[in-house]
Amino acid sequence: NRRTDEYGGSLANRARILVDIVAAVRHAIGNGLALGVRLCGDEFIDGGTTIDEAVEVAKIVEATGNVDYINTSIGVATASLFMIEASMHIPPGYATFISSAIRKAVDLPVVGVGRFKDPLQAERALAEGHCDLVGIVRGQIADADFAAKARAGATDDIRLCLSCNQECVGRMGLNRWLGCIENPRTGRENEWRVNDHLAITAKPKKVMIAGAGPAGLQAAIAAARKGHQVTVYEKETVAGGQVRIAASVPNRAEFGDMIRNQLTECARLGVTIIYGSGVWPGLIEEQKPDHVIVATGAEPSRPWWVADPEHDESALRVCDVRAILDGSAPMGGPQSGDSVVIVDEIGFHHATSTAEVLADRGCVVEIVTPGMVVGQDLGITLDMENWWIRAGAKGIVQTTDLVPMGFANGELTLLHHPTGINQTRHPEWVVLAVPPNPVEWLYNDLKNAGVSVERVGDCVAPRRAHAAVVEGERAGSSV
Repeated sequence: NRRTDEYGGSLANRARILVDIVAAVRHAIGNGLALGVRLCGDEFIDGGTTIDEAVEVAKIVEATGNVDYINTSIGVATASLFMIEASMHIPPGYATFISSAIRKAVDLPVVGVGRFKDPLQAERALAEGHCDLVGIVRGQIADADFAAKARAGATDDIRLCLSCNQECVGRMGLNRWLGCIENPRTGRENEWRVNDHLAITAKPKKVMIAGAGPAGLQAAIAAARKGHQVTVYEKETVAGGQVRIAASVPNRAEFGDMIRNQLTECARLGVTIIYGSGVWPGLIEEQKPDHVIVATGAEPSRPWWVADPEHDESALRVCDVRAILDGSAPMGGPQSGDSVVIVDEIGFHHATSTAEVLADRGCVVEIVTPGMVVGQDLGITLDMENWWIRAGAKGIVQTTDLVPMGFANGELTLLHHPTGINQTRHPEWVVLAVPPNPVEWLYNDLKNAGVSVERVGDCVAPRRAHAAVVEGERAGSSV
């Protein structure tokens, strides 16, 4: 933008490089192929393209006669990457103001983008005149049959994208192959082409699954898809496991679509789900399943550095993030005005989501972490920038490089590991975002009893939801 030759200065000069490239491409491909141009409508950076300038560039591009349609985008990778592929914290259709403005200025078809996750949202954008076409990428990563199901009117059967960015954008940021947190076949298509994984079985089995979290439900889907008789037992009154708890945070509510999508598929395949009933060896003897898949998840752990609550009442005010989110914290949990220290040893939404819930409740919140940044993995899912904005607005303090060394008599001792100097805090509550322990007793008991059994998900080793879904798919499809 600061060039002084024919490619800098005025908007017409700055657009010249685009016009020259378009002319060269049209000359190379001839008139037999459609040629489109993608324009960023707002770069959110000083000196960058604004919406008014984007409209004028669109007019310049149309005037060349070399372009058949205009696609749109928002943000720039060097300053506002989190706006290009926005996560669930940003409303669906957030970038349609760009396509709407450009469409009013040109006669070319204009493509609208911006986290469209279902056909109804896309149809609304078209009906309201914001664009002529809608671009959907992540929605088709989650469900490769998105367009076919939409065309057939089977919108309820679409596996809706969560906009979590964990396995698509996040894996690309790690230079890994593309995936999807709720679609185990995305990026693993060759693995699932094996006939044994896809063919309907000639010998249906009675399959029992313990746990209706993402791993158990995916195992049920995969087994039922092959024609097995599947029953899922869930000790709680609702399905979802940790995903359901995570989705209880207002700005993470769409994460619950994973379980809704799985339950829809289970219903379509005839899977029986029994709520309020766990699985124990006696039930196995009674029901006599041919195969058992254990998906009992993980339970909160109590770190070594927390005092014994039987000898120290202050330790009664130490709880896991789950207890805050599901309302099971002792004494009702932290209340307005209480000081809270959250220990982040996981580095993801666990600590940050809980911090926001408590800050919204009126608590004074500090997150401490041994790492160099709180919620370190929020960066690869493009959640970090928005988290910083919200944390600042809510007064949440973030302190790094601190290792918990003890909590007793209301005093939290923290080692500043770069210097070796101890710090202390005197919070009214300590909330733990620390790795949980696998619930593996059922698997071990059944295995020792000679039952045909395998385990999937966090009861193998606590990880994120995608690992649970992939393991569930493998277990169910291999029965």
